Amino acid sequence: MVTKGTDDHALAARAASGAGEMLMRLREDLFSGRKRHWGWPEEQADEAGHDFLMALLQKARPDDAILSEEGDDGRNRLEYGRVWIVDPLDGSSSFGRGADDWAVHVALVEDGEPIAGAVSLPTSGSVFSTGLSPHVPAQRGKRPVVVTGRSRVHSDGQIVAAALDAELAACSSAGVKAMLVVMGDADVYVHGGPLHEWDVCAPAAVAQAAGLHVSGVNGAELTFNQDHPVSPGLLICRPEYAETVISAMGYAV
Repeated sequence: MVTKGTDDHALAARAASGAGEMLMRLREDLFSGRKRHWGWPEEQADEAGHDFLMALLQKARPDDAILSEEGDDGRNRLEYGRVWIVDPLDGSSSFGRGADDWAVHVALVEDGEPIAGAVSLPTSGSVFSTGLSPHVPAQRGKRPVVVTGRSRVHSDGQIVAAALDAELAACSSAGVKAMLVVMGDADVYVHGGPLHEWDVCAPAAVAQAAGLHVSGVNGAELTFNQDHPVSPGLLICRPEYAETVISAMGYAV
């Protein structure tokens, strides 16, 4: 039986990693024709990832609630102190077209605050966890890089890139973008519009554990397991860029 506490970090990492490995096998089977499609590949993967995580977490933590993007939210989770917030496949469209920018998110929230989490990037075999010691990536010695979603390039991305005299990049999956900052391949990830908690929670938990700045785009602290599980945007960045980014997005620091 898994002991709670520090082992929550290990469980989050094991769940995200296992789901990612399963989805990689599923995609290979679907694309090769070894497994028949009953719909779009990403739809099949969403369901398979959800089933995998639900089975693993319910067995390991039967007394905790779970909020999954692919599950039915009856809001009984609001009665629980500990809630797992998961996105079985973040970046579904990328999965479906054979691209690499998709992720698996697993996070544990206690009384609204993330206490453990992991993000798996299955195509690279990487898993990032809150179990690691905080370590802000070293400065790259180049112009900063701002990463955002493809739909936000001409809004959030251009605003922040101009404020920092930065290069601008875009890709799918909040988890992928956040881990680019954790790895030091980017310096800022910004998304000015609302995001579901399952998009935000695990990437935010891992980034915060790495010593990065994590907040809403207005600088406000993020709270999870809300009645309406939506976060008002997301900012993950090197601490020295936070004030400039928040100001550029039009809010008071």
